[in-house]
Amino acid sequence: MSVRWLIATAVVLLVFGVSWTVAGAVYDLGDRGSLEIAAVAAVAVGLPLSWWSFRGQLLDEPAEVAWVTWRRVPAAPEQPWRRAADDSRLESALGSGLSTPVVITGEPGVGKTELAAGYARARLSEGWPMVAWVDAGTQDEMLAGLLEFADALTLRVSEEDSARACERLRRHPPAGTRPSLIVFDGVSDVEAVRPYLPSGDGWRVLVTSAAPGAGRLGTEVALEPLGVTEAVARTELPSAVAEELRGLPAALAIAAATVRERRSDQPYQQRLRAVARLLGEGADGPVDAATLLALAGVGFDEDRVVRRVLGLLAVLSPGGVSRAMLHTAEDPALLDEAIDRLGRWRLLSTRMDGDGVFLHQLTRRVLGERLRVEQTLPVAVADAAELLGRATFGDEHAWDRRVEGDQLVAHVAALTATAGSVAEALPAEAGDRILGLRHWATRHLGAVGDGQRAVGMAASTRAECEKLLGPHHLDTLHAADNLVIALASAGRAGEGIGLAGDTLAAREQVLGADHPDTLASRYTLAYVYEYAGRMDDAAGLYESAFGEYSRVYGPEHPQTATVGGALARARALRPAPARVRERPATGPR
Repeated sequence: MSVRWLIATAVVLLVFGVSWTVAGAVYDLGDRGSLEIAAVAAVAVGLPLSWWSFRGQLLDEPAEVAWVTWRRVPAAPEQPWRRAADDSRLESALGSGLSTPVVITGEPGVGKTELAAGYARARLSEGWPMVAWVDAGTQDEMLAGLLEFADALTLRVSEEDSARACERLRRHPPAGTRPSLIVFDGVSDVEAVRPYLPSGDGWRVLVTSAAPGAGRLGTEVALEPLGVTEAVARTELPSAVAEELRGLPAALAIAAATVRERRSDQPYQQRLRAVARLLGEGADGPVDAATLLALAGVGFDEDRVVRRVLGLLAVLSPGGVSRAMLHTAEDPALLDEAIDRLGRWRLLSTRMDGDGVFLHQLTRRVLGERLRVEQTLPVAVADAAELLGRATFGDEHAWDRRVEGDQLVAHVAALTATAGSVAEALPAEAGDRILGLRHWATRHLGAVGDGQRAVGMAASTRAECEKLLGPHHLDTLHAADNLVIALASAGRAGEGIGLAGDTLAAREQVLGADHPDTLASRYTLAYVYEYAGRMDDAAGLYESAFGEYSRVYGPEHPQTATVGGALARARALRPAPARVRERPATGPR
């Protein structure tokens, strides 16, 4: 059922109801006359709406597909920096009708994302039914965007690995009268993105990347910085400033916003050079200095909410964070005011749906170094871990909330990488919380059927715990138990039997036979035997586990009932013993 059909139905019913009411109450036409008037009005409105709905469902992709897929496209900035010549080159490359990807290349800050987003917004305004934006800075982030797109096209199946869903999406032929556009923004690993690029007639594939060799992915559209004359004309900054900022639109936008938002008796050029000298020699010195001046002007040192928002965005997924999630960290009114202010200073950007907010790559890099130098990066990491902890949910909701879960997995992966760089300074509570988030991400991936990714995350977590804490530490044993379950979800239960047995023995030794974790390991061992197809062994182990759970928790406890249900299932699936046919007795001949 499409959104267009629902809108058309609602309008027809509204027209029918209003016409009936007005005909009866105002003109006193009676029930029959009112009914006839209402029917005629509904038909007159319904016929064109029916065609509109029909076209949306059969001639183009369903309207809800566009509704889902466009929302990650960056919103248009107040002052666009795209050049008409670049727009024309991109239009020409993508308008040729070829299935070869078009790759926008150039150094960070040259305007690749803005050019791609402008093209995507233009196609949306033309009514293209599928315009998908995939943030591809990290593998987990890219998979989250692809899986959301696959969900929109109903190409994702429960209990199926993400690789299959992405391959189905890659091969999916666009249906409709117009092409379909997919943008892979911020690609950092050229070879990692290659297997996910759609091919075939009807697709328009656009990639943005500053990575070396990115142009090999397809037809390259290389962007160059602005010339000094053009930069001055657009910003009214002194030519010396435009030259020092190397004509990079991202840096120029921040500098122009700083001049506009914070009037100062000291010339901007003088302040920029003073900060650049403190940073030392280097081509990025003035560019970084422009960002640091903007941070000072926007109140990073004084405004708690501004500092907190920027800290969270700096350590979570580069693709950005939903405003709804950030609202759980701060008073929504204060937070929205801070986001709006940071937007005016060009330190962050928003998505078209108004919910997602993200940092530019330059801002993210400079901000991360600022937090690291002042030794407050661990504080931002701990804050982000607490925020994600509030956003997680139980395994029973994994499939229904899979899109949200995929984004959380990407956040957990990004936060884990940042936390690893400040592990020694991280508070113990924050380290424990991040480890818990990794366990949650592993279980979530297994619960939605993405077993191979679950195995990868569980294996890395276990290896790190074993290296840092030792093989018999409680966290290491917990990670081992998660790895066993992930192996089962990936269809590799046989590989987990030995590890499950070792984990059970270690927990019995460290915790005792009656500890809840030991009982859980006993259940896990039976579980992997079942998924490995060894039903006789599984039934025996489930029976042993059921006895232990009954003794420790009591026969009426929910966990005991869960084990009892597994025992009944294993017994039912256990193959019946083969009957031995008795040979009839025969007498001597």
